[in-house]
Order: sequence, then structure tokens, then C-alpha cells
Amino acid sequence: MKKLSYIFLILITLSFASCSSDDSSNNGESELYIKYTFNSVSYDFEPTTITSLQKLIMGEKEINSVYNRISLWMPTNPSLGSHEITDETPTNNNLETLHNAELWVGNDTYTATSGTIVVTEINDEYIKGTFTFTGDDGNGTTVSVTDGSFRAYR
Repeated sequence: MKKLSYIFLILITLSFASCSSDDSSNNGESELYIKYTFNSVSYDFEPTTITSLQKLIMGEKEINSVYNRISLWMPTNPSLGSHEITDETPTNNNLETLHNAELWVGNDTYTATSGTIVVTEINDEYIKGTFTFTGDDGNGTTVSVTDGSFRAYR
């Protein structure tokens, strides 16, 4: 009976040890991320992907009691390559080509006026790419978001 208990304990231990975390890919990066630099500060969030009329890849987190959010909008069926970010309003005529971005910092919202989203990888489960943009708050304050990258559920 004692031998059977040891075998059972070993099997349980092996079953826990063989469960691997899905939080890292081959090169140690988090499997899902949206990262960028704003005002010389690097941000790294776990993204949420929402698909309706457009695909939204969004990261949000409260940091030091300040709400921060980044939103990347693209067609529901994105394509590989470099895509211009504009501040055009979504319409039925441009939903399949439009790429937008927004940055929220506290009560301030900055809408991207120019920039690029480069989609580098698309598979059945994930979409991956990079981005940079310049935006404004509508009141004359301009900001830049640099070194952006993402890997999110498709």
C-alpha cells in the first residue's frame, strides 16, 4: 500500500510539472502583449481583442491612480503589411481599409492623426505587428507614441 501511495504521489507531481504555462513563447516574450513608449515611459499591457464592425486591439491599466489605455482599430479581416493610421471617421465605405488609434491618459484622449500599423504576422489564432503614431487632443496638444508592438488574439 505504501508503494502504491508513492506511485500515486509521483504521478500527481508529474502531472503538475508537465503542465506548462501559456504565458511565454519561444523567445520568452509574453504570448499576448501591447507595448509602446509615451513621454519616455514604456508601457506594457495585456491586450483585449474585440471584433464587431472593426477589430479593436486594446490595452488598459491604472498606473499610479491614472487610467491608461491604448486602442488600435483596423478592419475585421486585417492584412499583412504597412497601413496608414488616420483620423478619418469610420463609415460603411471605409471599414475594410481604415486604421485608427487612440491614447487615453487620465482624462485626456489623444486621437491619432498620422502614423502606421505594420501587421507582420496573422494566423488562425493571433495577429502580431508594430505601430507608431502622432495624435492630438483636439485642443492643440500633440503627442507621439513610439516603439509600439502587439501580439493579440485575432
